[in-house]
Amino acid sequence: MERFLRTRRLIGDQSFKRLTEAHVTVVGIGAVGGYAIEALARSGIGHIRIVDFDTIGMTNINRQLLATESNLGKKKVEVAMNRIKDINPDCQVEALDIFAHDESMDQVLKEPIDILIDCIDSMSPKLSLLESAYERDIRTFSSMGAALRTDPFAITHSDLMKTHTCPLAKQIRRKLKRRGVGKGIEVIYSSEQIHYTYLDPEEEEYSEFNEQVLKRGRERMVLGSLPTITGIFGLMLGQLTIDALITDQDG
Repeated sequence: MERFLRTRRLIGDQSFKRLTEAHVTVVGIGAVGGYAIEALARSGIGHIRIVDFDTIGMTNINRQLLATESNLGKKKVEVAMNRIKDINPDCQVEALDIFAHDESMDQVLKEPIDILIDCIDSMSPKLSLLESAYERDIRTFSSMGAALRTDPFAITHSDLMKTHTCPLAKQIRRKLKRRGVGKGIEVIYSSEQIHYTYLDPEEEEYSEFNEQVLKRGRERMVLGSLPTITGIFGLMLGQLTIDALITDQDG
């Protein structure tokens, strides 16, 4: 009990119990997702499913929590699972070394799942994941574009359908509306002005999320990013998850 004493002192034993009983799935454990799972593990979340099929590369080191010299070439889900267990040995971790797409959604979103955290940075799988979660009525917190940003004070939270300024959010919002998806997907996004055009899903199936394994579609430009901004995105997603779990009286 000493491990999470300060958390229990802040939120109370009953709320902490909800965290230990919760099932959270994180898809994409790179720059944003790595910090999200760090927040979950250190908050005492009892069951964490992590989904990613990439390996850790040298270019990940500038911003990804899991990326260190000693972890180069290792599978992200393996490194993440070991880190979570090192933080909280009682946490039940399910590591899925798979790519999130239409054919794998039954596995990615397998019950039980209380909250989904989407940290995918490629258009096509992100659309598949968000649409599938919406159809299954799974509460979802999603990261919009964190690359190319430098202003931490422009990062905020809203429903996807109320976002503005973010080019990725605009594309995702427009395409999901066409698929019948409405309000209910909460996102972290930045209102900082940038200039970048996201390709349509059929043009862009490549991303840093799958750079080491999947080689198909058109390669997109490598986007610059800072560890501070991506870290804030991930930690905010973690906080949204914690807040949702401890305020859900039916949880």
